[in-house]
Amino acid sequence: MTLAHNLAKHAAFVLTATLALAACRGEDPLTSATGSTETSTSGDGTSTTTGTDTPTTTGTTTDASSTTGDDSTTDVTPTTTNMSAGFITTDTTQGTTGPGMPQPNGGMCQSDDDCESANCYTSPLFEGGICSECNEDSDCVRAGTGISCSLGPSGATCAAGGYGNQCMSQDACQDGLVCGPAIDIPIPGILPDTCGECAESADCDMGMICSPELDIQAFSGAKKCVEPGSVENGALCPLGEDDADAACASGKCGEVDIMGFLTVGVCGECKTDADCMNGTCTPGSLGQGGAMGSVCE
Repeated sequence: MTLAHNLAKHAAFVLTATLALAACRGEDPLTSATGSTETSTSGDGTSTTTGTDTPTTTGTTTDASSTTGDDSTTDVTPTTTNMSAGFITTDTTQGTTGPGMPQPNGGMCQSDDDCESANCYTSPLFEGGICSECNEDSDCVRAGTGISCSLGPSGATCAAGGYGNQCMSQDACQDGLVCGPAIDIPIPGILPDTCGECAESADCDMGMICSPELDIQAFSGAKKCVEPGSVENGALCPLGEDDADAACASGKCGEVDIMGFLTVGVCGECKTDADCMNGTCTPGSLGQGGAMGSVCE
């Protein structure tokens, strides 16, 4: 496994665990199994095919003994793919279009030619691509359907460039919003930028703090201006900034290590054992269920 593949895998973990914007990718996105079929010929010359279909990476089988006299190929099992990559989970049946035929939105692809929409959205978060309404912001502008091409659970769609929408440039965000990373990571380009209220606290009104905010259910995340002391335990905080502790209701923005790849801030009860009145500070965590802040035990 290459270094680039590992970095993409770890970055996918961070985004999905915190975004939905996601979980560590784990297994490769394409899985396969084979099914069996039985064909019988009745006395009137008609044939009947029975059996149990299970997901497979090949959708056609040829059985010369099951034909009615001419050479034919019977499509017995639709192809089902599970793109469990980063924050994408898509079960797509592709057998209806036939092998080599352009796929509808949500189908797997390697190039634009593979898609009915002529838009194959690719990302470092997953192998291959997914047929989508768009694969860049300009597609939406030309179609008059939005200014932002945002990746969601079933592919990329055009959006209005509002808070939390993805952006490839500042032009993809509505006035007053800033295109930038929801989470600062050391490898640029792995995670998509999003439209947020700020890039740093200086962009916020007096006294407010620029802090990352993530909504797993809405598949959205961006940086938001928050009141000091308003971020509850278990939510992200702007680790590394001078006002990181001040953002948390507990006054403690603790470090959470992600598989040794990067460190994010999560509000919790403590940062060290000294904060726990002779107890032990158990660090926070970040996983598929979301973030958890540190606790005194």
